[in-house]
Amino acid sequence: MVSLAERYAEWEVTMLFYSALHYVDAFLATRGLHPQSHLERKYLVASLTNLARYYDILFKRSMNARYHLYQFAPQEVDRIRNGAFLRVKEGILALLPS
Repeated sequence: MVSLAERYAEWEVTMLFYSALHYVDAFLATRGLHPQSHLERKYLVASLTNLARYYDILFKRSMNARYHLYQFAPQEVDRIRNGAFLRVKEGILALLPS
């Protein structure tokens, strides 16, 4: 039997990206910034944080999942979640006012 993670790994990768996007948007909102596009958000992440590399990894993996029909193995999803996603999440949380 195929596990849920194997059947929907592409959606999990996409959700990791959009979860990171919401963390980024929360941070940007504290600075009065509300990007209207992925490109604008990417520029702001690069100019205001040291997380651009990890955010870009999530963006590219999400694009691969959604538009290029790349199939992710569960181990790949785990690496993305525990690597790039966690770095963005923890990095942004550290930047948010307490």
